Amino acid sequence: MKQVIAAALCAATMALPAWAQEPVDLEAINKIRDEGFNRSQVMETLRHLTDKIGPRLTGSPGMLEANNWTRDKLTEWGLENARLEGFEFGAGWTGERSEVYMTAPRRTQLYALPLTWHPGTEGVLEGEVIHAPIRSKKDFAKWKGKLEGKIVLVSRLPKQKPPSNKVFTRRDEENLAKTEEYTVPTGDPAKVGFESWIKYKSFFYELEQFLAEEGAIAMVRRSPRKAMLIEATSYQYKTGKNAKIPGVGMSYEHYARAVRLLKSGEKVRMSIDVDATFYTEDSKSYSTLAEIPGKGRRPEIVMAGAHLDSWFVGDGAADNGAGTAVVMEAVRILKAIGVEPNRTIRVGLWGGEEQGYYGSQQYILDHLVERPKNPSETLQYMGTYEQYYGQFPMILKPEFDRFSAYFNLDNGSGKIRGVYGEGNSAIVPIFNAWLEPFHDLGAKTVTLNATGGTDHEPFDDVGLPGFQFIQDPLDYGTQLHHSQIDTFGHVYEKDLKQASIIMASFLYHAAMRDEKLPRKPLPTAKALIEDEAED
Repeated sequence: MKQVIAAALCAATMALPAWAQEPVDLEAINKIRDEGFNRSQVMETLRHLTDKIGPRLTGSPGMLEANNWTRDKLTEWGLENARLEGFEFGAGWTGERSEVYMTAPRRTQLYALPLTWHPGTEGVLEGEVIHAPIRSKKDFAKWKGKLEGKIVLVSRLPKQKPPSNKVFTRRDEENLAKTEEYTVPTGDPAKVGFESWIKYKSFFYELEQFLAEEGAIAMVRRSPRKAMLIEATSYQYKTGKNAKIPGVGMSYEHYARAVRLLKSGEKVRMSIDVDATFYTEDSKSYSTLAEIPGKGRRPEIVMAGAHLDSWFVGDGAADNGAGTAVVMEAVRILKAIGVEPNRTIRVGLWGGEEQGYYGSQQYILDHLVERPKNPSETLQYMGTYEQYYGQFPMILKPEFDRFSAYFNLDNGSGKIRGVYGEGNSAIVPIFNAWLEPFHDLGAKTVTLNATGGTDHEPFDDVGLPGFQFIQDPLDYGTQLHHSQIDTFGHVYEKDLKQASIIMASFLYHAAMRDEKLPRKPLPTAKALIEDEAED
């Protein structure tokens, strides 16, 4: 009879879905939900980072203030070993003021903001405007000898299209089902994406250098969005490679009007008055780290992270003050409910993400792996991630084996709807189990698809479990991303509370689980970039 009962129990266990066999601590989740919903500090944390500190461009005084404040706040909440870890970067920069006018054929103020890491004008600069749309180095020859003394509009003007009415969206069941369905890769998407990113970042340097050599007095870029939203991102922070001429990012509508006037035969003149400051005393920038220690002398490690830096035109609320506040709130919750984890729970609030994962990549190099730098001249304008990515031999440091998982949040302020599994099949039943208590909050999707553009990538690229959550888009991509309206008033309390609770639960279960999270096979060497002539 006992054998029959045992066989029946075994059959019943095998019939259960795989995720049901992964332990989930519902008592701990009750405590996390109570603390996170009823005594949350996530909005106050975000308010301080955005309304009080404001923009946090890598290398700037604002970023250093945010580093110091987050370090002290995490210490105040009871985390230990709070510290700043540095990485070589380049000049810091702030843009204090910009006044841009069209002075002919009529005088009118234009909406424009300084391009990052471009110099100020040292007074009012006025000149004739020329439209020279330059999309690649192949276009340089066309404009050689024609730009001296000119203010150059360098962006093309696309054909007019009706605007989309989908400004603010949440994922529905159909969208989540598409996200969950695995996309079979063809070719080598990693290599294609890598090469595109290198060309994109390098062109900022190459274009400005060409304009300076040709004697242009300023450059103007068109914002990619309409409705007077302005993006002014640029990347010329490299020591010895900084921009020589002033530049501004201009609203789509005002830029388009200038181009139309020029095409109709009118002479257009503009005046530009920009104040900008460079900071060269310290070529380093910093990330903030702190932890809740695990048990034993050398405990294993679970991490959560988000990038603390932002661009300068807004306050970096959705990108990525929201992720920073969520990660900080998650560990505050765990400390508040008295968690004593088996594994160390470590927080990484990264600097330099916007310029290429500087902080998270430096953490990898300092703590987890040693690998050679790619000497290719093609990478001269790139950061540490691009210079070390895919390089072999990859020598594992002692902490590599003790590392369990990294969880990241960086797709705006929308609530969590699930998690990307990054091709790790063994992780799916675990994450399904961990999300099941949060189905009532809309989080239930696990996909084997990978996602890019966040600080989980440096971890995944060296073979460690690194994950980014699936989030509701809201108006992140349509309005906020890198624009001047990325401010506190565009984030939503309910979403950030939900995300904080789920992040806390994932950290708790990863820290208390009997085994480390399963890993994919270690990466193998393959040629990602070769030093060859371009164009």
